[in-house]
Amino acid sequence: MIKNIAPKALSNNELMLLIPATIDIEELSKSATSTNPEIDFNKLLSLISLITTKLNSYNYKKERHETFKKANIHSNELKKCCGNKYSDYVDFLFDSNILSTRSPYSKEVKGQTFGYGFKNSHAFRRLKLIKLTNSKSVFYKNKYSDSYVKKYEEILYRLFDRTKFSLDFNLAEEKLFYKYLENVVFPFDSDFTDEWVRYSAYHGGLKQLVKFLNGQYSFTRETKHSKRKPSGRFYSSLTFLNKATRSLLYYEGKKLQQLDVKNMFPYLLSQYLKETAIILDSHRVKRLQSCTAFKAKYKLSNTPYISKKFFSSQWLEQYLIEKYGTLLLPKSILVAKNGGLVQQDVDKNFFLDIPKSLFQDSDSHFQHSNKKFYSPFLHHPQRGNWNQSPNKTAQRIWKPKSKLETQIGTYTNSYSQTKGKYDNSHLATLYSGNYNGSNILVKSNQNPMEYSNYISTKIIETLMNKEISKFNTLSVEGIIYDHFIRLFKAKFTLIEWGMHYQRLFNDDYKCLYEQDRELAKKLFISMLYARNNHYLEEQEVFKSEFPILYDLIREKKKGDHKIITDELFDLEAEIIVDTVARDLIKKKIPTFTIHDCIAVQEENTEVSELKMKNTFISRFGSCPQIKWE
Repeated sequence: MIKNIAPKALSNNELMLLIPATIDIEELSKSATSTNPEIDFNKLLSLISLITTKLNSYNYKKERHETFKKANIHSNELKKCCGNKYSDYVDFLFDSNILSTRSPYSKEVKGQTFGYGFKNSHAFRRLKLIKLTNSKSVFYKNKYSDSYVKKYEEILYRLFDRTKFSLDFNLAEEKLFYKYLENVVFPFDSDFTDEWVRYSAYHGGLKQLVKFLNGQYSFTRETKHSKRKPSGRFYSSLTFLNKATRSLLYYEGKKLQQLDVKNMFPYLLSQYLKETAIILDSHRVKRLQSCTAFKAKYKLSNTPYISKKFFSSQWLEQYLIEKYGTLLLPKSILVAKNGGLVQQDVDKNFFLDIPKSLFQDSDSHFQHSNKKFYSPFLHHPQRGNWNQSPNKTAQRIWKPKSKLETQIGTYTNSYSQTKGKYDNSHLATLYSGNYNGSNILVKSNQNPMEYSNYISTKIIETLMNKEISKFNTLSVEGIIYDHFIRLFKAKFTLIEWGMHYQRLFNDDYKCLYEQDRELAKKLFISMLYARNNHYLEEQEVFKSEFPILYDLIREKKKGDHKIITDELFDLEAEIIVDTVARDLIKKKIPTFTIHDCIAVQEENTEVSELKMKNTFISRFGSCPQIKWE
């Protein structure tokens, strides 16, 4: 078995440069020596590398790297690179057909600088990394977002030492090239084409790698006005490395392994909703009642909402019947009135047979609060016609014996002589009558009765908890993004879906499941990050699956669409940065954070994974899927 040999790290006297692979270094060295012996070839290469890196920048708004034909470079940077005679180096590169003509310069325009770019034979071409040895040590000062980061986050950034990081830089360039440019034919038109976007990603990945290997580190963590100590995600130069190159890193000669938490953001969102969801008010009840997605999800009737305070009776009855049990309404009865028998409908009295899982105790909350109503059935095992009243002045309701026995015998809240208790618990018991002794006298011609908001709220609270539980389960099992693949794809044609993937990831879409999952993840997280009026189709999909959670999230984001993501980033950092990473570093285990992941040496993978699992279980009582990359 061949032993894995770690690449050698750069020394303090060495630097990594990035130049076009089309430049022949040996020929350039001979030409420089013969043309102008005063030209320092190392400085000349450093100038070419400076121009190469300056041509690429990161567009934070579009979240992508962009490479341009020309770059503005201030004279101070040129002096720092080549000395006061930097113009000799620039002129030589012009004469050697390496640099193109500089951008027009006007003395009338204050502050304007020269624009530098390569000839077509070297522009937008494959790049290469070369190691340069200097006579003196080279150091770059760390950059911090503010003084608080420098003060409080030393335990995290003091591990960054360029003489301890290493990787096979030729292999790194090769991986980036085949990731983005494998099928690109050179030269290509650079005016905002797909090839230009891919080349920019390739170029940007190498630029970030060169800066990292040379020790040009920056560290950022937000310091809120209410707190002096930074919180939230910790950003470092390692964070911005391309995944393809980051996976090749060694630290102190030992391979770094990345411990990744699957579905971290939705998992934390499910925990966040558990802790922040409040009892539903009448406004949310009304919104859900009129929400088509909510009614379609739970197969509710389309009866309009008739009151700000109460659900319509038809809607509630339909919901209870279809979702939670059998609704039994008393049949029409005959009432003695004006010397005759009159048929009367009793359509507002119902009892519900519901699953035990909703209310485990057979004596429900409503029974305890209405003991007078239930007492006749609890204390009189020999039941007669319960529609009769002992009050001599009261009307007597007559029913045929067979119908009466059938009705009483099938009542779901009837008393069981065998068990000595009620057979079923009750979600609710509503009645429209006056209590009189031990019986109920049903009155006719009463005003329609509306169902209480308390009952409807409890129903929706149950559904809300069910949605949170389902969302949490999908997140813990690591399949929440998989759950939305088919639903998101249905919103696009196959061509649109593939083009969407290529635009976001700068890679050819090959109809692979991994690509579908990656795009579904991107759309899902972007939807949660964005304002309520963005990603509308994705929101419709989410609403169809989790209508109550959709309403909770949407209302929370009103006025500040970043409020949820900011709180989740704080929660994520509390776990990954302030608990897992700090504790491992204190145990002399070099640990680097990358958003919701950590990177540790191979020999420390088991103890690091155990620490992460215990942290999640201690905090939330569960642990999401964790994998090594």
